[in-house]
Amino acid sequence: MSKIEAICISSKRQEPKRSVPCASFLFGGIDGDSHRGVSEREVSLLRSEDISAAESQAGFSFPPGALAENLIISGLPKDLPVGTELKIADVSLLLVERGKKPGEPHSYDYRGWCLLPDVGFFLKVVDEGIVRLGDEVSWNFSN
Repeated sequence: MSKIEAICISSKRQEPKRSVPCASFLFGGIDGDSHRGVSEREVSLLRSEDISAAESQAGFSFPPGALAENLIISGLPKDLPVGTELKIADVSLLLVERGKKPGEPHSYDYRGWCLLPDVGFFLKVVDEGIVRLGDEVSWNFSN
């Protein structure tokens, strides 16, 4: 079973995101998040397993949102392909990109660490709704 471990937003770009217990996922992104409406990479996601592995290497913890992620989800496969649909309560998210394109800058890191360019997922909101901490996540490979 996959589930939501953290939901994180920030009101300004290039600031750490803060963890919230629930959020409204709207077309364009998450209500109250600085990245809403900026690009089709509306929601950023890291797997909790990738964060744990990085914490082991770094020797310190990454607080939720410290790596500029909107969602931390446990139990997701590492190899989700572009086109996968994630379902969380009434919300549907379409995986539009894995990591970042080679050479594309990533302007935010936490104590020298950034995971989104390598192991992050970027999603687009397909169906709006509320996501809550602890919600179950299912996925469907649509490609």
